[in-house]
Amino acid sequence: MSRPVGVVRAQAHDGVGEFFRAVVRCQAAGLDVVDGEDDGGAGMATATSVKSPVSSGRLVGRDDEIGLLASLLGQAAGSRGGGMILQGEPGIGKTALLSHAEEQATGFLVLRAAGAEPESDLAYATLHQLLFPVLSRIGELPEPQAQALDVLFGRAHGAPPDPFLVALSTLSALSLLAGDQPVLCLVDDAHWVDQPTLKTLAFVARRLSDEPVAVVLAARADEGHGADLPGLRRVPLLGLDRRSATALLDGLPLSGAEQSRLLAVTGGNPLALIELAGTPVPPEGTPEPPAMTDELQRSFLAKVRARHAGSLPLLQLLAADSSGGLGGLERAAAVLGVDTGALHRAELDELLSYDGMRLAFRHPLIRSAIYHSATAERRAAIHRALATALDGTADQHRRAWHLGQAAVGPDERTAEQLERSAEQAASRGGPAAAMAALSRAAELTADPRRRGRRLWTAAHAALEGGFTAKAAQLLDRADREPHLDEADRIPLAVMRAVVAEFAGSPEDALGLVQPWIPHVLRLDRRRFAPTVAMYGDLGARTRRPEVWHDLAGRLEGIPLEPDDPQDAVLVLLRHTAHVRTGRDRAAARWDGAAALESLTDPILMTMAGAVVRGLGDVELARRLYREAGRLARAGGALGALAWNLEYQAADELARGRLGLAEAYAEEGYQFAVEVGQPSTACRNRGLLALCAAVRGRPDAAELAADVLAEAGERRLTDAMTYAWRALGLIELAAGRYGEAVRNFEAVGGEVVRDLGAAGGGDCEAVGGGDSDLVMGVVPDLVEALVRAGERDRAAAAAARYERWSRRTAAPEPAALAARCRALLSTGGTADAHFAESLRRASPLEHARTQLLLGERLRRDRRRTEAQRHLRGAAETFRRLGALAWEDRVLGELRAAGESARAHDTGALSTLTPQELRVTLAVGEGLTNREIAAQLFLSPRTVDYHLRKVFQKTGITSRAELMRLVLAERPP
Repeated sequence: MSRPVGVVRAQAHDGVGEFFRAVVRCQAAGLDVVDGEDDGGAGMATATSVKSPVSSGRLVGRDDEIGLLASLLGQAAGSRGGGMILQGEPGIGKTALLSHAEEQATGFLVLRAAGAEPESDLAYATLHQLLFPVLSRIGELPEPQAQALDVLFGRAHGAPPDPFLVALSTLSALSLLAGDQPVLCLVDDAHWVDQPTLKTLAFVARRLSDEPVAVVLAARADEGHGADLPGLRRVPLLGLDRRSATALLDGLPLSGAEQSRLLAVTGGNPLALIELAGTPVPPEGTPEPPAMTDELQRSFLAKVRARHAGSLPLLQLLAADSSGGLGGLERAAAVLGVDTGALHRAELDELLSYDGMRLAFRHPLIRSAIYHSATAERRAAIHRALATALDGTADQHRRAWHLGQAAVGPDERTAEQLERSAEQAASRGGPAAAMAALSRAAELTADPRRRGRRLWTAAHAALEGGFTAKAAQLLDRADREPHLDEADRIPLAVMRAVVAEFAGSPEDALGLVQPWIPHVLRLDRRRFAPTVAMYGDLGARTRRPEVWHDLAGRLEGIPLEPDDPQDAVLVLLRHTAHVRTGRDRAAARWDGAAALESLTDPILMTMAGAVVRGLGDVELARRLYREAGRLARAGGALGALAWNLEYQAADELARGRLGLAEAYAEEGYQFAVEVGQPSTACRNRGLLALCAAVRGRPDAAELAADVLAEAGERRLTDAMTYAWRALGLIELAAGRYGEAVRNFEAVGGEVVRDLGAAGGGDCEAVGGGDSDLVMGVVPDLVEALVRAGERDRAAAAAARYERWSRRTAAPEPAALAARCRALLSTGGTADAHFAESLRRASPLEHARTQLLLGERLRRDRRRTEAQRHLRGAAETFRRLGALAWEDRVLGELRAAGESARAHDTGALSTLTPQELRVTLAVGEGLTNREIAAQLFLSPRTVDYHLRKVFQKTGITSRAELMRLVLAERPP
């Protein structure tokens, strides 16, 4: 027979002593104790958030901020969520405003957490605190998301979840909870929140526009990790003005002069005003200290020492622990001989709160002052005691961290424990915690070689977590280690190159990788196959033909097995090098295609796809791109996905599928910004500018100019190519041919500008001096030159393009080469070349060729034939949403004697990129939950976009939408 249950009604605001007294009363009565609210005798515990009492005076002078919070809550209640971050110095009133928001959130589920300095390196510590009251709902999420959170929080075993899968799972969890009632997430002291949690909150905050969820954080702008959360409205909190400060101090025995002096030395900081009101203020004429300096912290400590001197050792232990758990605290206290009796009395209630699960200081300044009041030796002893108290398997990471804090010199045993702790952190999806543990392990390592390895391993964790600046610092430290061998220095150089590729210049990345290519092929060609592929990709991006000459020589004679996926990459690179250097004229003849499709690394697959596309096998390239994207999405690897989406967008643009290209480029841009890849973001913006130019959007030129400015600073030749071509197409469609020529010539510098002079030479190599990107602009240049009356230069450019096009098996270059010949021919010869081009061109280029042919036929007074081709071009431009070109073809139709007006564009071309992504996913038969997982959205947001799609297209069912996708999606 079970014993009766007693419910402890003491809440956080009742204080620690009252809680323990309630526990004692229940136990004395022979009752089992259950923390939480009474749910009618069922005995179920309900977690409650920590609530600090809010003095009405603390909100004096905060009418504007209160209004912003009310507006945020009102919008969230109406399913238009969002977030804000309250920023200001300590004591300015951030916590009071959070508590006010909680009090005003009637009908909301409130989740509250607070960052803590000792936990700032513990991955997802604050996220666990935030979601702890609702962990029972995790099982309702899609299985991969539920598994991710269960593994993350130690509730299950499994592969380490990717940080962005964790972020998506958090978003889905909040969306699920918001289906029952609006949700308010409050996070105090966000400057001490661990970086993985901050990144998760940033991800969530950017996706709340269609969710009844509000997120409010409070952070100091100049302490801790910082809280860089794009997507949240920043609300700076300033000191109180004189009128508000006077109201706050009303009733205290202060003269007007004393109030004025107090206001001056505190800067209007509310907490400082209250705390210093009863203490001597420095006299007039002394230097004014800035608000919340060490003086104020000493004021806190003075009060603690005056009222709780006997409990200071216990409070120091609590300040160092940060977990708030009583079990470990009691064990550590026993080791130190510290009396914990004060916890069972009410005397510490003004400093501490207890919510039934953890102890917490009511104000972080109190904790900070108490922690730093201990000497360094005392802090080391406290951390050793806390490490001793943590002997459970689940506590190994925290134990290692405490041992690391306790160490004062080289300590290999502790360093090894930190290294194992880093592995555990990585398995929980915590690269920031792994980075911190490995960095500290390196500091405790005496052996230079081992120290260097730990440093670059920490840098790798930093890169995974998106901490680019920290990664660079760690790599600098590792570089200075003199005893690293080749196998260690190669990954170090590659990591530096990755940083440069994503956030800097591909030229710099190439310079970092190039010296190591001979070594990687000698040491372990398969292990370092991605490094060799990166070398080739960087050679293409930077238009460096010597890279392919180098690869051709170095890969020659190496025995490779085409059935092995890693070797297949090297076989592909060797064949491509032969083609690009003129050693092999058969671009399509190579072995290993099947093995490439069994690769599992999204970045390597994407690079292989780019090389394959250069050989002309566009279908295999497309399969590699798509599978790489699918793997990146499935694993939540947004860094790899952002990079992959640029390639997918460029491929769709080349096929004339403008909507898809725009959707991929915009998604790639957003993800690149999120994961700290500014160079990748710039390239995706360049593709967006190119799409906008073809679509005839009024902002296309401004966007292209912005891309040019940024790409020029970063030396991103590919992004500059996209932008210059966009500007050229704008001028070409508008009939300003001289301007179009100047923009197209700017793409390749001397390569394009001197085509006339180079026309008589022999260009045997694909990409010798003619990069694929540069030569891709030549057909546009030929058209502009012909229109501008420069036929000799046009002929030279066409001849060079003709030679280049023969080195690829792709049909598109051959079609464009035929169009160039047609523009330079007359009579029946021109007709034949136009016909050849029309047989092989992609939809967009087919329509452009029809336009050019229709114009020529009209000038030759062959109106009926002209009208047929011009109508076909107009229909294709309309369907694709290429409005600039449609306007031009309609003008030609009218000149050919046909009454022509613009028609409604295709239904899919009216959708935003996000709506189009959702629509195409529906076309693949995915459910809303599957679409949400794939696009890193919540199901509610997917539903919102689908409603917009139905409104725009005038359809009413998913089946109709799927038919529309099949009907309008270009082949």
